Amino acid sequence: MESLKSLFNNLSDTSKALIKIMIGVVCALVVMFMVVLILRLVRAGGGKNSFEKLENAMEKAAVNYYKDNKDELPENGEENVVELNTLVAGEYLKEIERYVGKETSCEGSVYAIKNNTYYSYIPYLNCGKKYSTKFLSDAIIADNDIVEEGEGLYLDGESNYIFRGEYVNNYLTFANQNWRIIGINSDGSIRLLLSNIIKKYRNSKWDNRYNEEKGDNSGINDFTVSRIREKLTKIYNDNDIFSEENKALIVPQDLCIGARSEDSTDFSGTEECSIILQGDYLGLLQVNEYLRASIDDNCDSTTDKSCSNYNYLADLDINFWSITPADSDSYHNYRFANVPAEVKTSSTSNILFTLNLSSKTILKDGDGTQKNPYVIKGDKIKKTNS
Repeated sequence: MESLKSLFNNLSDTSKALIKIMIGVVCALVVMFMVVLILRLVRAGGGKNSFEKLENAMEKAAVNYYKDNKDELPENGEENVVELNTLVAGEYLKEIERYVGKETSCEGSVYAIKNNTYYSYIPYLNCGKKYSTKFLSDAIIADNDIVEEGEGLYLDGESNYIFRGEYVNNYLTFANQNWRIIGINSDGSIRLLLSNIIKKYRNSKWDNRYNEEKGDNSGINDFTVSRIREKLTKIYNDNDIFSEENKALIVPQDLCIGARSEDSTDFSGTEECSIILQGDYLGLLQVNEYLRASIDDNCDSTTDKSCSNYNYLADLDINFWSITPADSDSYHNYRFANVPAEVKTSSTSNILFTLNLSSKTILKDGDGTQKNPYVIKGDKIKKTNS
């Protein structure tokens, strides 16, 4: 180092000036190189945040598009699609490369869906190997091997996916509540069961009307005119539980409300679905759904205690109402308490209700495990539940 200093000091003033200029030029070139490199990285885009920003921009663009094209909005229970190129061409959205860079090619669309009086705008983006929006139903199937025995996700003969067993990765959070995923319906909608008690709706009667057969207020086990159906409607309309964004993702159910006998060995739902009620947004679990979740070989009929074995629904450790009436009379219904049991409809129990999420529900995070439950995009919470 000393020798270099000595050599530099012995140089003429002109040589020293030239060396300083050369050093300055080299430093400037290094800075320019770094700037160019950073700009190229920014323009290339392709990071997860870039894609998520584009999805959010697509959603906002679709909202504005439909404000200007109200005649294209879907009817209740239907969906319409606006393509990504249409949003760009109409200047509702900036050029795609502004989000993901020139080197990334993307296709996409936004689904406009109406459920009841609520609209949801769901972006779908496909950028090849770099990124693709993932539907919740696809994530569930990808995260779970399809099995034919033991615990896991089963595929039945009607294209429905069903979770069975005790230790299954079917945990989900939605509307500030905890849920277990019962399965995926053949239309792609996801069937959920609430897995925690909502305090202000605990200890509810299934029905308490005067029963002619019994001669008192034992209730009537007809779900269509029951108190519990009224309560479910109240819960659905309770803004402390579901925000408008939540309700936009909840699709109507076909509720199987047929009666079942205590000695029935049918787990397919033939008895329960002998009567179907269409159009309700919240329901209750069918008895056959509880039974088929068990993988115990000794679970053979409605009230077999073995049906509580190897059954994630039994692990909820909560007494709660089923939607299924007993066929023995007009005032008994099934309540789950480890196994289904006939009780008077005027008895009290908890309400763990079912709902179906739209087939277009988008996964935001999670893998369905208890420690890392699924979280969905667009699950906006306005208030804290009581």
